[in-house]
Amino acid sequence: MRLISFVASLLSVSAAILWWLLRVSMLGSITAFSKMKPLTSKQLQRMEKKQKKMAAYLEIAKLNDKDRKARSVIHHSEEVTQLSNADRGGRMNTSDGPSRKRHKKDDGPPNDLLTVTADHSCVSEHTEHVNVQVREEPSHPANEELSATGKKKLSGEEFLRLKRELRERKNRLRYLPRIRLRDAGDSALLTKSEDVRSPLFLSDIQHLLMFATLGQQSPYFPTRWCQLDKYSRLSHIVVFVVDGFSAYDFLSHESCFPEITRIFENRLEVITPCAYDGDIVEELLSAPLLLCHREKLVKEYGSLQAASMSKDYGHKELKAIFPVKESSREQKPGLPPSDCFDRIHLLLSPAQMADQCYPLPLKGELRDRFQNYVFSKDIYEEVTSTSPMFGLDCEMCRTCSGESELTRVSVVDEQLQVVYETLVKPYNRITDYLTRFSGITKHLLKDVTVRLEQVQRDLRALLPPDAILIGQSLNFDLQALKMFHPYVIDTSCIYNVTGDRYRKTKLAVLSEKFLGEEIQLGNDGHCSVQDSIAAMKLTQLKLANSIEFGDVSLTTSRNSETAKLQKEQKKPCGCSMSCCVFSSIKNAEKSAVVVSSPDVMHRYTSFVSRSLTASNQNCLQGCHKKAIQSVVENSNDAIVKRTCEVALGHSFTVAHVHHSPDVFSQDRDALCKKLDGWCRTIWDHLALNGMCVVLLGGKKGGANGAAFIQIKKPAEQSLTSERI
Repeated sequence: MRLISFVASLLSVSAAILWWLLRVSMLGSITAFSKMKPLTSKQLQRMEKKQKKMAAYLEIAKLNDKDRKARSVIHHSEEVTQLSNADRGGRMNTSDGPSRKRHKKDDGPPNDLLTVTADHSCVSEHTEHVNVQVREEPSHPANEELSATGKKKLSGEEFLRLKRELRERKNRLRYLPRIRLRDAGDSALLTKSEDVRSPLFLSDIQHLLMFATLGQQSPYFPTRWCQLDKYSRLSHIVVFVVDGFSAYDFLSHESCFPEITRIFENRLEVITPCAYDGDIVEELLSAPLLLCHREKLVKEYGSLQAASMSKDYGHKELKAIFPVKESSREQKPGLPPSDCFDRIHLLLSPAQMADQCYPLPLKGELRDRFQNYVFSKDIYEEVTSTSPMFGLDCEMCRTCSGESELTRVSVVDEQLQVVYETLVKPYNRITDYLTRFSGITKHLLKDVTVRLEQVQRDLRALLPPDAILIGQSLNFDLQALKMFHPYVIDTSCIYNVTGDRYRKTKLAVLSEKFLGEEIQLGNDGHCSVQDSIAAMKLTQLKLANSIEFGDVSLTTSRNSETAKLQKEQKKPCGCSMSCCVFSSIKNAEKSAVVVSSPDVMHRYTSFVSRSLTASNQNCLQGCHKKAIQSVVENSNDAIVKRTCEVALGHSFTVAHVHHSPDVFSQDRDALCKKLDGWCRTIWDHLALNGMCVVLLGGKKGGANGAAFIQIKKPAEQSLTSERI
């Protein structure tokens, strides 16, 4: 200790001498230089800055000396305390005593157990002046060392054993699958109040199931609302579909669901097909969810993603959000002569619109954000393959409100004729015309009297009830118009030249690459008419070719899928022809089973053709249990019991029970308790790392459904999480 103090004093003296020598040499150089040439003001300023820096360095050196002295006092006091405890017969381990590193990591002050008073001026030579007072807690033994929080401090073998155990558990948890909710998923939690809760879509749940089953080969990922880590380590998936229950039934009888509340952390509100007279079976299996259609769909559409995009079920979800009625006009048979596929396939789904920040009249936070928006029509009609398309583009300027406001709007039809075009004067004072981008100047808006409300009235009168709006990043245009519209084609989404869905290509680049036209040249700003015409041409060009045209990701997926199918030569499995279509499932070593009543099973077999659904006997004998099985039971209790028996033998299990409204109205509490017991039974028979999804189908009349999602974890995981 004396040696350390001596070295510290020596360093302090050396710093002072060095400072004195530098100052003398600096003054001498200044004097010599002043005889040669007078100093300028800049040189004097530099000299003053150097002097200030040196003075600051000297102060820092003094502070470091004080810190070293204080640490030496604390270290010596700890040694004295250990010696005094040893003299009293206390059990202390001096080799594991507190160190400097321990003091830095402790939440409390370094001397939380000791009260130290010392004369710092003579600490290096007279350490006997240190007065140490030990504060003992009467509730703990005198020989037990406590931390700042009052807990026992571990040391020696006990500490190393606990540290090794925690490290091993952490490594095991690192490889366990788990679900993490994003903002959209967190906003859909049933634990939130109805004013701030925004429901998910059934397609969101479908994307999670597809990704959990297919992995990176899935057409879509659930990244809009959640993230599934370590999906490849899922042991199996069980989906329990319950018709006749809604999110309102669960919340109003939550006391009858103690097991669901205990088991499922993720309880989400979902817009189900019952809200718009749809079929949950049809829309849940509308994509290659169970891998059973892979070969067939790839041959027909070229890739899994193209096949999933070709399904037109997405726009049906809009009925639950917008006032849509069946079309009163007769639909023309077939496609328009210029189209090679249905233009409905290019529409953004509600989930995509929410992901792209389109204005949606959903309840919750979106309702508050778009409370001043108006609908483009009071009543909409179902979109068809012959619905008219309109190109739309707006220009905005920045105002004193801090936001961009509408200053110009242009609309063109399919013949590329301008049907509406006007300048708009914002209510707030313009602070930046953004002429480089908008082309708007102060002179153009000098005599303009048209306001936003007039534009909204004009567009409501112009657009038909099944109009399809086309534009580049049309969400910004609709936000500037402060309007809702259900049917949208976004050229930044249907074209993808980068291979990354989240990297959008500019309209000028798409126009030059695919149309051979250069737009948005110079610094005079964009022309809204020119941009709306370019968006219309790009959409018509894609409709005239294929759904993969202009999309690098779809083309790459098609080539990889085609090469894989050519490489995999399928062999007959030795059973009936209806079972051979499951060869892709057999090669992937995956299997699936559907357990339901005869009436509900008919809905599955009508959607998935009978040739793709094998009977129990043929599957077990011919395909070595590697196919989609259908198990029919006559009661709901039997369905749950049978699901528990077959779930462990398959990668994907769907159990579907149905309740009529009459049964539900008789004794709701008893039925809710029975549903809670079913979920508990299925959960108890789930394997570790298995994912369970309970899907409440909702009710007709607008009552949304719910989804309860949880992955079964080892019992020790919860304990480790609490300790960590």
